Amino acid sequence: MLQYTHVLPINPAGLVVISKAQLWSGLILRIEAQTEFTVGLDRVDIIERADNQYQRALHFGQYIVQDTVTCVPMHSIEFVTQPLEDSPSGRLLIEIVEQPELGLRFHYTTEFPAPSSEEESKLLEIVKGAYHAADVDVVRVIRELMLKTKH
Repeated sequence: MLQYTHVLPINPAGLVVISKAQLWSGLILRIEAQTEFTVGLDRVDIIERADNQYQRALHFGQYIVQDTVTCVPMHSIEFVTQPLEDSPSGRLLIEIVEQPELGLRFHYTTEFPAPSSEEESKLLEIVKGAYHAADVDVVRVIRELMLKTKH
């Protein structure tokens, strides 16, 4: 199993400040318009929406990933993907943190088997790096979208 957690600041020094409410709006956009955030994602079908939960199908060409997204308003969003024949299930919990400053904590749990070689260990480190890079992009896109609508 792969577990990886990191925190990214939302308002680094020198950048225009966005609020917690704007950050939350951006996170909801990540659910409803994820193609803005994920390279290679062709479309997202929201199959069902009830209260603070979504059932979705994410289309990457012919490859379709199904997930369930659960929101705790103004606090967290959890994405749980269904396993596929060639892909394990996974969980991403994104939490808004406010101490010492506004940020997002990303916690990944992916059902990869334990590495049995140095090569597999290196591959998992590459996966962690890809998760981190994708999260940096999420923060960048949220900031861009929120600052566009701020005016």
